[in-house]
Amino acid sequence: MRLFDRLDIEIEGYHNKTTNLLSNLDVSRTTGDTRVYRNVGTILNKGIEVTITSHNFRPKKDGDFSWLTDLNLAHNSNKLLELYNGIQKNMGETVWKEGYDIHTYNLVRWAGVDPRDGAPLWYDAKGNITRVYSTENRVPYKNSTPVLAGGLTNTLTYKDFSLRFMFNYSIGGYGFTSFGRASNSDGLNIMTENQSIDQLNRWQKPGDLALNPKPIWGVSTQSVMNSTRYLYNKTLVRLQNLVFSYRIPRAILHSTGLKDCSISLIGDNLWVWTPYSGKDHNSYKTCMSGYPMERYFSIALNIGL
Repeated sequence: MRLFDRLDIEIEGYHNKTTNLLSNLDVSRTTGDTRVYRNVGTILNKGIEVTITSHNFRPKKDGDFSWLTDLNLAHNSNKLLELYNGIQKNMGETVWKEGYDIHTYNLVRWAGVDPRDGAPLWYDAKGNITRVYSTENRVPYKNSTPVLAGGLTNTLTYKDFSLRFMFNYSIGGYGFTSFGRASNSDGLNIMTENQSIDQLNRWQKPGDLALNPKPIWGVSTQSVMNSTRYLYNKTLVRLQNLVFSYRIPRAILHSTGLKDCSISLIGDNLWVWTPYSGKDHNSYKTCMSGYPMERYFSIALNIGL
């Protein structure tokens, strides 16, 4: 679809129901195994993707300034419709449960720090504040699926020069960080792991409204157990790629026998913004052991014979 002779818009959607999902089922040990694979589930995937191309400036003749923008937006969602006998499947920090996103977290909800003595607090399954941590109080809580994701690319040209830069973005969705558990110790292993500056915002005296509980050297207060305390917003905007190019005029190339020649300066992963305070999370799995994405600079020479 074209609007105002400048905007090209393409909209696509999908609505897929998949049955007979493959999953492990617990079986009696008398069979010689503990689990077997069975086709036991049904999932619904649906979404919409929009691509917009904007001709911001059109060249009237060769060499005039031009500016082209491409924007991609995608919203995707899923829901588990059916599991074997309706039994939920716990998988570490996440859970498969009928009616929920397949990437839903299953965690005890963090309630903060008791200002009276610095003890950690959680919510029980009924929503009451408790000082006792128990996995029996885990509930489905948020998921890792972004609300919106896509990219934005701008291409500008003038005479023999061109500049192209591409942003990637992801809005919404949550990740679980094991890195936060190690860098904000409750005191048990505080001498073996480097600590975050967030530890400066810890409870120290009655009345403190602190981010972190009171650490006790050599003692576990269970504040580092899996909970929503370690969920973070995965929203980010990243300058993924920038290319500045110069194309040598053909009049100069005429005597060389070359049909085309251009040189480009390229930068990758130049900048990122995110509300997450940890490392650059190119991996949303743990944010613990992996290296962050590296920044690259390179030069390219393209020759046409």
